[in-house]
Amino acid sequence: MTRLDHAFTAIDAANAQDPNLDDGQPANLLYGQRMTAEQQRLFPDASDALRIACRGQHVERWLLPRADYPMNRPGYLAWRQEQGRRHADRIAGIMADAGYDDDDIADARRMLTKQGIKRDPQVQALEDVICFTFIRWYLGDFMAEQPDHKIPRIIEKTARKMSADARARALAEFPMPDALAQYFHDADQPQILSRAVIVSHGQPGDPAPQQQAIEALAAQVAAHAPGVEVMGATLADPDALPRTCRSDCIIYPMFMAEGWFTGIELPRRLTQAGAPGAHIMRPFGTDPGLDALVVEKARQAADAQGWALSDTTLLLSAHGSQRGQASHDITMALATRIAPHFARVVAGFVEQEPFIADAARGLDRAISLPLFALRAEHVTDDLPQALDQAGFTGPRLDPVGLAPEVPAMIAASIAAEVSSLK
Repeated sequence: MTRLDHAFTAIDAANAQDPNLDDGQPANLLYGQRMTAEQQRLFPDASDALRIACRGQHVERWLLPRADYPMNRPGYLAWRQEQGRRHADRIAGIMADAGYDDDDIADARRMLTKQGIKRDPQVQALEDVICFTFIRWYLGDFMAEQPDHKIPRIIEKTARKMSADARARALAEFPMPDALAQYFHDADQPQILSRAVIVSHGQPGDPAPQQQAIEALAAQVAAHAPGVEVMGATLADPDALPRTCRSDCIIYPMFMAEGWFTGIELPRRLTQAGAPGAHIMRPFGTDPGLDALVVEKARQAADAQGWALSDTTLLLSAHGSQRGQASHDITMALATRIAPHFARVVAGFVEQEPFIADAARGLDRAISLPLFALRAEHVTDDLPQALDQAGFTGPRLDPVGLAPEVPAMIAASIAAEVSSLK
C-alpha cells in the first residue's frame, strides 16, 4: 500500500462514521470521493498533498455542527475558520501516520486553511475542485432551498472563488442562462475595485431630489473611504446607473431588505446599464452594525426624555409588502435581536399588517424610529399620518438611514467587501 493509499484509507474510514446520509451513503464519505473525482479530471498531475487535501477537505465535518455557533454571518465565518483548522490538524495526523514529511504536511495544511488563495496555485487548485464539486453535485439542491433573489449572489460568489481557467471550463461544461453565465466570463471579473456606487429606489414621479440626496450621501461616505471613488444613483433616474456603474465596481444597495429589487431587478438594471459584472453587496438593512445603531438612536431619545431604556417601548416602522415577506422578516428579526434592551419592541408597516397606525395605538413612553434608508414619501407623508391617526405622542426620530453614523458604517462595509474580494 502506498502512502497515498494509506492516507485515503484513513480519511475514508473516518468519514464512513458520518451519521448523515447522502444517496444512501455517509455524506462526508461521498463528498470526499466526489472531490477526488473532480480533482482527477481537473488536475490529473496533482501532488499527493493536493490529492489528500481534496479527499479530506470535509474530514469529520459533522463533529462540529453549524448550530454550535451563532446563526449570523460572524458566527458562520467563525465556524468555517474553526472547521478549516480542525480539518488541517486531522489531515496532518493522517499524513504523518502514512509517512509523509513535514513539507508535504505543511502544504496540505496551507491548502485546507486557504492560506494564499488566488496567489498559491495549489491552494487555488483546491478551491477550483471545491467549486466544481459544488456546482456538479450540490448546487441544484442548494438553489431549490433558496429564494430566487439570492441565486445570482450565490452564483457570483462561487465564480469569484474560481481561477480564470476554471471559470472558462465551467462555462464549457455546465449549461446556464446568460444572466448567470455572465459571472463566469473572465472579462467581467473586476481586477481593481476602486469605485462604489450607492443605489436607492428614488422617486419615479420626481427623481431629482432623491438623486441629489443619494449623491450627498455618497459624498459623505467618500470622506470615510480613501482610495475608493463613491458615487450615488437611483433607479428612478434613467441616466443614473449608466452614468455611474461599470462592471469593475461595487454596488451598495441603500435598501432595507433583500428581495426582488436587490436580487432580480437591480442585476437586470445593471446589465441594461452596461455593468453586468458589477458586484452587488448585501443591502443597508442587513448591515451588522444596524442593531447597535438602532439601540443607540433610541437610547439618545430616551435620555432626552428622562426615560430608562429598559422602561421604553420602541416602535419600528417599515415598508412591508403584500407581495413578499422580506421587509417584514428583516424587521421582525431585528426587533427580536434588540428586544432585551427595551420594555417592548413593536413593529408596524406601511403596506401590510400590522399597519403602523394599529401598532402605534395606545403606546405609552414610546419612541418611533423609521426603518427607512432615506427620507421619501412614506417617511414624509404616510408615517406622520399613521402616527397622528394613532394618537402617538412620543418622540419621532428621523429614518435610521439618515443617522450621522451611517456614512462611516457604509464606508466600513465597502472596505471590508473590497478586502474580501481581493
